[in-house]
Amino acid sequence: MTAAELLINSIPSLQTTDNVQHALELMKEFRVTELPVVANHQVAGLLYEEDVEDIDAADSIAPYIRTDAQVQVHASDFFLSVLKMMHQRKLSLVPVVKEDGEYLGVITAEDLLYAASHYNSAAEPGAILILQMAPNNFSISELGRIIESNDARIIHLNTWMDKDNGHLMVAIKINKPDLQDILATLERYEYNVIQYFGENLTEEELRLNYDHLMNYLNI
Repeated sequence: MTAAELLINSIPSLQTTDNVQHALELMKEFRVTELPVVANHQVAGLLYEEDVEDIDAADSIAPYIRTDAQVQVHASDFFLSVLKMMHQRKLSLVPVVKEDGEYLGVITAEDLLYAASHYNSAAEPGAILILQMAPNNFSISELGRIIESNDARIIHLNTWMDKDNGHLMVAIKINKPDLQDILATLERYEYNVIQYFGENLTEEELRLNYDHLMNYLNI
């Protein structure tokens, strides 16, 4: 899934001649904390709400546009690259441009979370297991055999390192909501299951799964 497949153009961009009041009104209306500023069909930078919320409403936005670290992605970029940028920079949207720099539109955080939920099979029925192990003990083939021996299958798997203790963390999404037999088998093979979630995931558990994906991307 590329950035081009997720971009929208319903959120307006700003011009360098716009005033602070207009910018803040648009941010409030579209529930974002920054907006792209476009000049000559190119992204001139981003205007952040925090930079202008205490500025006189009639002032021009021009002095407050951040151009030193321009944030934008190409239409051909894989959506995980966009997601990583948005997460690391704490953005509510990211501008999308053509290869020649022409502005196309934006991708919002909401759109990216929707894409991420499909990528890590969050929308599929089933359950999630979080395992902790020494890195040299990780065997995806053995984990697959254990899961399949209990009439289930892995539909998504993420790994990341726990920087505090050097352990490998493994998040597994399976297509079976009943975990009792699988947990018993994993215990028999001496796997350390530190968390597990059933089919009816709460909002907090979905957020935790998203955070696990972010940890994976930040390696």
